Amino acid sequence: MTLFTRDHLIGGLRDLVHELQRAGHPTGLRIIGGGALALRHYDRRTTADIDALRVNPGDEATVTRIVERIAAARGWQNDWFNFEPANLAPEYGRPVRWESIHDDGLVTIEVAPADALLAMKLRANRPGRDTDDIRKLLAICGIETVEAADTLFGEFYPGDSLSERAWGMVERILAAGRIEQPNPPAPIEI
Repeated sequence: MTLFTRDHLIGGLRDLVHELQRAGHPTGLRIIGGGALALRHYDRRTTADIDALRVNPGDEATVTRIVERIAAARGWQNDWFNFEPANLAPEYGRPVRWESIHDDGLVTIEVAPADALLAMKLRANRPGRDTDDIRKLLAICGIETVEAADTLFGEFYPGDSLSERAWGMVERILAAGRIEQPNPPAPIEI
């Protein structure tokens, strides 16, 4: 499995945008997870892929075919850009204020903001795998208590509260001391 740096992700997205433009396909892509963190929020060393929500507007099958061609040309796995985690995104609570990283009138790429990503990471709460991301997102969002994290989570996922595991994870992170807010990476030019 390839681990992708920010430069890899930007290169793959450039290829994707170029192919979509060449084909004349209006396409809207929304990125979540580690890809969104690396592209917009902080220097995340690597990620296994770019997780995206369903294509809107556009055709997911077209995007998938192009993604597979890019994978073959670059020697990457076919799922370097995938739609598997779409069920993690909040749908019914606080609206996600998507942040545009590319819009040329034909292809739009947006990433989830830090608050929505924190809610999603808290929902997944995979020990070890999500801990550092949650730590940094707590700092970016200015959250200093478990109760504040639970409130934010409930705003994005109404009727839900942090799981016992997520609650304990946030408690341990906050007990470790003040968290420095990471610097955002340079803006992307696609």
